Amino acid sequence: MIVAVARAKKDAKALKHALKEEVLSLGGVRSLEECDLSTFKNLIPVFFFGKEDITLAEELTQALLKHNIIFRVVILNKKSVRNARLSELISAFERAKAEIRLGITYKNSAWCFSFHGLEKPFVFKEIHPDYDAYIVIGEKFVENLKKFFDVEIPQGALVLRKLYNEEEFYAPRLKAILSKKLGVRPEVLFYDPSLESFEVSIKKTLAENERFLDFLEQVSLNFLLKTLEGKKVAVPFSGGKDSTAVLLLTKKVVKDVTAIYVKTNFELPHTYDYVVKICDELKVNLVIKEVKFDLERFGHPTHENRWCTEIKLLGLKESAEELGVDVLVAGDREAESKKRRKRKSHTKRLLEEIYPIKHWSALMVQLFLLKNRIPLHPLYLCGFYRLGCSICPSLSDWEHEILKSLNS
Repeated sequence: MIVAVARAKKDAKALKHALKEEVLSLGGVRSLEECDLSTFKNLIPVFFFGKEDITLAEELTQALLKHNIIFRVVILNKKSVRNARLSELISAFERAKAEIRLGITYKNSAWCFSFHGLEKPFVFKEIHPDYDAYIVIGEKFVENLKKFFDVEIPQGALVLRKLYNEEEFYAPRLKAILSKKLGVRPEVLFYDPSLESFEVSIKKTLAENERFLDFLEQVSLNFLLKTLEGKKVAVPFSGGKDSTAVLLLTKKVVKDVTAIYVKTNFELPHTYDYVVKICDELKVNLVIKEVKFDLERFGHPTHENRWCTEIKLLGLKESAEELGVDVLVAGDREAESKKRRKRKSHTKRLLEEIYPIKHWSALMVQLFLLKNRIPLHPLYLCGFYRLGCSICPSLSDWEHEILKSLNS
């Protein structure tokens, strides 16, 4: 889906050695007239050029803009790509992928993705491969920010989620930095109450990004079409935004889709009802696999001992094998963790697995679902970033506080 591209075959060979990924070559062309741009119709290319090819890179950039294609152009500080160090190539590729997710600008009361990385300045001053972005949606989310942090953040605020659950809130300028670090009380690291905030229009954000979202979707759909033909397909469906997006994408490609919901005895509020509702709306066959978390036997799950994940995966594997599933289509994304970032988009773990939204941000997922009139799980509207079980060791104190407020 995202593919590295070099001008010459020797450069492509060097890139492939560094990235351990599929790499395309322009075939050694020296002029724009020799380039076949149709090659990238359903791909998101990251072009690598050395200093000797700057003119070609500039011409290519202008030509691709007319095709409304999402891409990045990397100019290395070397004569040619093959002269660069492996670490430099890896770092440049990870940076380019992060810019596709996080290269966001503000205009016309909306957040806008940059198609090509030339629109400056980005809202975020810091771009990092392990960062994610999303927007504040839901009046309850706004109320909870006021209640637990005593900060005024409007709906539509853009959030940069950094390492260790540190989050920057933009409305549209940096308004607050909040810490939701695991095992620590929520804390305000920075807040400027004097800075005037504007409620960014989600409706305008959808309108401004319509072509971007259409292309993004088409890239993922094309990946699914090539991979799923003639195979029995299932989607591990947790009710989270990522698996919901993947379920919708898969349904657009495959008529007969099964959603496997591994239901524990420690589900979060609303999850069961949400899963049933979405499967009903999408006319997807729902299989519910119930598993039991025995705390008396195993103790409370920890980051060092996540026995709960193994039980859920075993339940998923059993259901998939009973159904005769060939491929699992999962909602893993690179921005969620370094481990998922390093995982290939097509791999084999429990079964054959593919990840069609691997290169998406949480914001892309939110907008895709809203564009398709798919409601978000109610807990996202209260302030949750991710969903799991109520005993998940990855739940922050902030999320525990939200759950307490729901029960009070």
